Amino acid sequence: MRVFGAQVMPCPAAERTTALEVLYRRMPRALRGHLIAEVLEDERRGELDLSGLWVARIRSGRIVGAMMTQALAGKTAALWPPEVGPSWRRAALAAALVEAALADLSARGYRLVQAALDESAGPQAARDLTRGGMPRVTELLYLERQTTTPLPARDPGAPDFEWRPFDPSIEAQFREVLQATYEGSLDMPELEGARGLEDILAGHRAAGLFVPGRWQLGRLPGEPAAAAVLLLTEASGRDAWEVVYLGLTPAARGRGLGRAVIRHALETARGHAPILELAVDLRNTPAVRLYRTTGFLPRDRRAVHLAILSDRG
Repeated sequence: MRVFGAQVMPCPAAERTTALEVLYRRMPRALRGHLIAEVLEDERRGELDLSGLWVARIRSGRIVGAMMTQALAGKTAALWPPEVGPSWRRAALAAALVEAALADLSARGYRLVQAALDESAGPQAARDLTRGGMPRVTELLYLERQTTTPLPARDPGAPDFEWRPFDPSIEAQFREVLQATYEGSLDMPELEGARGLEDILAGHRAAGLFVPGRWQLGRLPGEPAAAAVLLLTEASGRDAWEVVYLGLTPAARGRGLGRAVIRHALETARGHAPILELAVDLRNTPAVRLYRTTGFLPRDRRAVHLAILSDRG
């Protein structure tokens, strides 16, 4: 792709150091050099894939813009806002980097690309993503709670789930319930139908360390249609467990059963980690209310920009 004479392309391996200099140009020079050395070493050890590094190069051959993407499981990719040096065509080059990466990912079969921006990103990053085809769709609220403080016991006679850990003997049931929990979900409804169940499961498995026993299926006795799925994992790099996914089938919603799922999550995580973390779409008012009334406190908030590549020609 060419924009105002500049070439937008995947970064050649021999020029990755130069591209990373542009990508991290806002960092102090001493820190920048250390970070670039770490990134290149991680790549050498196979812990990081730099094939998703894109550049914008002007006619003289100088790299003036760079952007990083990362392929994830389940036909999903992450994208970070482009970094382009100041010039009259800066906005066009930044948008072109995003557009080119999305087109490449779509051609390779990816279906979702997501960017999550914290407050440090600034409005320019959001504009660059939007111009390039990744509009802002919502904000994610990141919450946490101590596992050592249990929820009050449920009222005697109140309905509660019977839980089973995932194993091959209930895989068909597990898939059926998981699929049902996505019907009418208020958490990122834009994603409904964008990927098949196999891709969804692959994405969940890749979130942290997959331990089958930490994936739980809850059934309400006597009500086959009322069920829940709870997926837990260890949080990467932190002494915490994470709720990768919590979903109720339509027949289980609006009955206070979400509190029962949170109670079970805390009981499962207790003894393994002092903190339980999760993220929720800020538009999902019932879920936000549930988490706040069960003792979760905010720790971060990020704007989500999304491209659904299956919608592209």
